[in-house]
Amino acid sequence: MKHGITAWSVLGLLLVTTPAVAWNLDLPDTAIVAGATARLSDLAIGPLPEAAADMTVESGGRPGTYRTVSRQAILRRLVTAGLARGVHMRGADRCVVIFAGAEVHAGELSEAARAAIRRLVPAPLSGAPDTWFELEMPRRELAAADGWTVRCLRNEPLEPGRNAVRCELVDDLQATSFSVTAVLHSYGELATARMAVPRNQPLLTEHFSWQWQDLAGVRGDPIVGRQALPGASAVRNLTAGDVLMERDLKATPVVRSGDLVELWLVRGGTAVRVQARARQGGCLGQIIPVRNELTGQLVNARVAAPGVVEWRN
Repeated sequence: MKHGITAWSVLGLLLVTTPAVAWNLDLPDTAIVAGATARLSDLAIGPLPEAAADMTVESGGRPGTYRTVSRQAILRRLVTAGLARGVHMRGADRCVVIFAGAEVHAGELSEAARAAIRRLVPAPLSGAPDTWFELEMPRRELAAADGWTVRCLRNEPLEPGRNAVRCELVDDLQATSFSVTAVLHSYGELATARMAVPRNQPLLTEHFSWQWQDLAGVRGDPIVGRQALPGASAVRNLTAGDVLMERDLKATPVVRSGDLVELWLVRGGTAVRVQARARQGGCLGQIIPVRNELTGQLVNARVAAPGVVEWRN
């Protein structure tokens, strides 16, 4: 029995017998193309071999029109051009190719994206230099019909440093998603020790000199802002010139084991104050065991202030 040889069987034989570098061809549901010619690089998601990227898929398109191309048709073109070795076809079975106007100028796209993202920039802290940001735009060209706009898809404020932000280029025909990197330059006060500060000593703002720093370039985990110091002590001995880091801080105990404290017994709208003995040290807000000196009863009370604990029932 004779068997016919088809292009598909020849392709299968080539893929089995000829070593090739594997590559993926991910086809989207929709692709917007600038100009009248759609190349494979205009459709595919992700990198392609150079020769395959330049292959023409559709030509002669007019702005405002579209054509549908199938994954099978693209594979046939690759086979005909001798470019199919190593390819793995993925994504949509069919792609709608929209011929939508012309390429958007990179400068115009950047300005539109900047205007859309500006609402995500947090206000500077009191006394700090102005906050600002810079954009890193995609290298690929984007196309749109006249009257296009850019829409920002992120709602969370930008963080200091690099932020990935999804945007859309929107016209009357389609919305094309693209990513930019917004580098936020915002300023916070960093603390540098002016003197030696012993371990376990409560930290005061006057122990440090404070300077505004661009947080986009800060590395590590420095303390940002003076509000972190109240109630904190040094974990280690600090020397003059040390930058204060998160790991250098611990909560300062305001009640120590064995201290005689005021115990507030609160029940409903009534509060009674008695003396108690702390059985454990504690920081503000911590729950520690104390012994009621009047009754000898042990209760777990919350540290409310230095030398004061509170028990509610």
